[in-house]
Amino acid sequence: MKRSLCFMAAVILLIGVLSAPFSVGAARLLYEYPAKEDDTIQSPSAVLLYMGVKPEQDVFLYEKNADQTFEPGALMRVAMTGYALQLIEEQQIDMETVTGTYTLELFNHYVAGTGLDVALMKFGETWKLKDLLTLCTIRTAADCAVTLAATLSGSPEAFVEGLNTYAKQLGCTGSHFTNVTGYNEDGQYMTARDVAVFSRHAMQYSQGRNMLELTQYTVTPVSGGNTRSWPSSCDFIRQNSDGYYTYAQGGKNGGTLTELSLMGFGGNNGYEYMAVVMGAPRLNEKQEPTNIAYADARRLIRWGLLDFTYTTLARKSEPVGRIAVRDCAQRSSVTLVPVRDMATVLGTEINSEEITRRIVTEQPEAVAPIKAGDELGTLELYIGEELVGSVPVAAGEDAPRNFLYALWCDIRDFLFSGWTLAILIIIALLAAGYIWLNIRYNQKKRQKTRRK
Repeated sequence: MKRSLCFMAAVILLIGVLSAPFSVGAARLLYEYPAKEDDTIQSPSAVLLYMGVKPEQDVFLYEKNADQTFEPGALMRVAMTGYALQLIEEQQIDMETVTGTYTLELFNHYVAGTGLDVALMKFGETWKLKDLLTLCTIRTAADCAVTLAATLSGSPEAFVEGLNTYAKQLGCTGSHFTNVTGYNEDGQYMTARDVAVFSRHAMQYSQGRNMLELTQYTVTPVSGGNTRSWPSSCDFIRQNSDGYYTYAQGGKNGGTLTELSLMGFGGNNGYEYMAVVMGAPRLNEKQEPTNIAYADARRLIRWGLLDFTYTTLARKSEPVGRIAVRDCAQRSSVTLVPVRDMATVLGTEINSEEITRRIVTEQPEAVAPIKAGDELGTLELYIGEELVGSVPVAAGEDAPRNFLYALWCDIRDFLFSGWTLAILIIIALLAAGYIWLNIRYNQKKRQKTRRK
């Protein structure tokens, strides 16, 4: 009996574990780029991301070696911008009043000998935090980067440590940082997928998006220098440059002396897409400059604007299924309806009949009392085995609890449960065994009496 009780307890515990809440990953619906002889993605690595109104509505539409690592150069600033803005928000810092000062020590330890682009800050020159971050975002500006990091975290090393923790928090496991200047060295690398994630997080802050959209910026130092202006180093958004794209809204580039990497985003008619290309060669076989990175980014965004459309897959309050209900005398099931419209971007060639629906619930039946609007599960939408999107589903009507009916349900469940049947079978077997033993005992007793 003790063993039976232990076994029952173990099963109950297992049921509790299996019924734990589930989670759904980010949408990822990949397509093949419609390549032609003179229209291919030449960069070693690339992604195309549909940018929803909120980051959780984003969809990766195209990937090419998306998890291959590259030396990012100044492109690492998309991570630095987002992390800096997060620190500023957490510490409630006013970027218009808090300042940072460039020092000889910062120059000697972090900038001297790197050959990186700088904003020509003089030793002792003081800038607003907003100016430091903006120049870091639109240019390499190594002097601004170390001054910003020291101001926010106490030292560039402490900032880098926090930046790597921040990367893990965002799930960017393919990236790691060793400095804030953008200097390429062992241990500093990023992937195209991570660049997209970092960029989207930075753009959640209005200041981050505005900075990535700037083509020119002017700084008036608080002390120690004169007013001066710099253009963005990203040709993708600068008119009259070879890399310019008409529908570009913002971007950031970086890389090495031989390779160019780029994050660019743009849109039209309410649709926005982000393209990230990594490791595109700067020179061709004849050692002539190329625009492969910019051309690939243009191709990907143009493809998004032409061949994809935003489609509503499930409408709020429109029934999508039912779930059984216990302890309710009025009804045995309730309707399930989405709590909001569920829409996403799909290729124009996708037919609605190709989309399958799956309702996922924690339990096979809900327990009364239930009120209309109570969330009972999730509607998942798939094309093949690829998750297109998901939306919570709720009860479409009330299901009040009836005490007597609930009691009857408990008794019924007990009587017809597997455990009850198992116990009855065991009792029957024991009874049969007892009868058999008694028969055998009486037979032996009679045989013994005859022999006497």
